[in-house]
Amino acid sequence: MCRLFVGVSHLIDPDCQICFGLGWVCENHPFQAWNEKGCQCGAGMPCECQQAEGLEQPDFSKVIPRPPG
Repeated sequence: MCRLFVGVSHLIDPDCQICFGLGWVCENHPFQAWNEKGCQCGAGMPCECQQAEGLEQPDFSKVIPRPPG
């Protein structure tokens, strides 16, 4: 099942030749897309295209609360 997350698509390179714009790769095989047509033998991890120059890091402060202290 594919899901589109609102506000996330701008962080992923839609022309990535590794993840094909999905943004996720197999943790064991980081040069294979993590989907039903690619590889799912391990956990998924973010593709390196999400670290490409010109892309902003997501602001997790609104999603993950800071620990007290």
